[in-house]
Amino acid sequence: MIKLVLSDIDGTITDSRRVLSSSASEQMRKVQDSGVIVSLVSGNVIPVMYTFRTYLGIKAPLFAENGGAMIEDNITQFFNMDRPMAFFRDLEKKGLVKGIMTNQWRLCSMGFEPVGPVEREIMQLSAQYNVEITNSGFSWHILNVGQNKGFALHYLMERYALRPEEVLVIGDNLNDIPMFIEGVRKAVPANAEEELKKRADYIARSGHGAGSAEILSSLESF
Repeated sequence: MIKLVLSDIDGTITDSRRVLSSSASEQMRKVQDSGVIVSLVSGNVIPVMYTFRTYLGIKAPLFAENGGAMIEDNITQFFNMDRPMAFFRDLEKKGLVKGIMTNQWRLCSMGFEPVGPVEREIMQLSAQYNVEITNSGFSWHILNVGQNKGFALHYLMERYALRPEEVLVIGDNLNDIPMFIEGVRKAVPANAEEELKKRADYIARSGHGAGSAEILSSLESF
């Protein structure tokens, strides 16, 4: 029996334009009303996650910056900004990246857009700063080592004393892989990356938010 659903946001409960899916939102509320814990994790920032939690009426904590910070009644910051900021400043000085607007609200990660085909060089340089680089499909992020969506998943499982088989995770992009751990149930919308589809227990017929609504409406089958 599933007791926790943890889902990505962009491309998973939104459409291809990043517009929130009304059908996915409705199904999340129905699932929560049935007694299942519902949470979201994203590479986006705390103000965005606060908005989701407030206007979707989600009771559980939500996670920003790929699991680096959490919002419920208060903000909890699990990682700091020192290494991501230092690496970002170095890349910016070298002319390899430009920052993104949401950096002004970030607590423990930095977002960037590469300036030209420099991704390989950025990945090589990241080892010098002991940071991790991830791509959400919408922007690139500099993270602390261990700062990922799997961190958020493990936090929730420990907090609510859940076994892996009692958890369903939903994602669509490569930065969702850390929460696709052994034992948990894994579902993806039809637009998911092939690597996630290979790991999934269920692939929805529809893509994006419509696919997640399909998954959530079939929760009893997991």
